[in-house]
Parts: sequence; C-alpha cells; structure tokens
Amino acid sequence: MNGFRIWTPADKWLDLHTKRHTRAGAKSAATLFLAVPLLVSMSGCGKKTPVYAGPPDTVLHIVMKKWEIVPSRIEVPQDAKVELIVTTADIEHGIAVPGLGINEPVQPGRVTGVRFLAQTPGVYPMHCSILCGRGHDKMTGEIVIEANPLANAPGGE
Repeated sequence: MNGFRIWTPADKWLDLHTKRHTRAGAKSAATLFLAVPLLVSMSGCGKKTPVYAGPPDTVLHIVMKKWEIVPSRIEVPQDAKVELIVTTADIEHGIAVPGLGINEPVQPGRVTGVRFLAQTPGVYPMHCSILCGRGHDKMTGEIVIEANPLANAPGGE
C-alpha cells in the first residue's frame, strides 16, 4: 500500500470522534490540575491553630454588626485556652483571623463558637470574611496574644 490510503465518509466520523475525545481528555486534565490544588487548599491543609479539650480558660463575646467588630481589640495571655462566642446583630458576617487559621461564618440568630490555643505571642489581624456591604472593609480588629514570661523562661511551665 506504500502509505497511501483511500479516504471514506466513515473516516470523517472516526477523525471527528477521535479529536473530540482528545480535546475532552485535555480539558479533563486541565480541570484536574486546577481542581486538585483548590480542593487541597479548602481541605484545611493551611495553617491551623491547635484546639484543645476541656473547658476554656478565657471566654470572650464578640458582636459583629455593620460596620464594626465589638470589641475590636482582644487581649489573651499566652498558652490560654480561648473560646470566642461570636454573634451578629444584623446580617451574615464571617470572623477571620488568618494568622490563627480561623475563618468561620456568623449567621443571624445563631451563635458561632471558635476555640483555639493561644500559643505564639503577637498581634493577629481580624476581619469580616463575608462581603456584607459598603462598609465591609471597616470591619477589622485584632487579637493580641500577650507573652507569658514563665512560658518563655528556661525551665518554665
């Protein structure tokens, strides 16, 4: 046959069918490469602050409302077992403290409990993570974990 082939109408169908599946395979691969990192990031593989068992040492109440977080500054001692009781006075908001791995929705009429162990001293910015209107950017605050001199001393607790 010397490499020559006679084209038939069936070849056109076979050619289109093969191209369609090749494109679909490429799209599936592209989707896979985009979806896997997204799923990994959503599954909590990022920074997470350790939680604890038992009763908290410190319980703090936070109210989110247009366009503020009350109180806007929260101070807790290092190594404290902290529980934040978060509510909203109006619409849905979200409490986010990226440095502590906190990001929880806060819905009207419900109480959102957030627990964390305050391990590393520092200032951790806090903000509303759900777009809630014109003043959304003003909904900021901070959690301050104050250093415990005994925790940092050699042979300390």
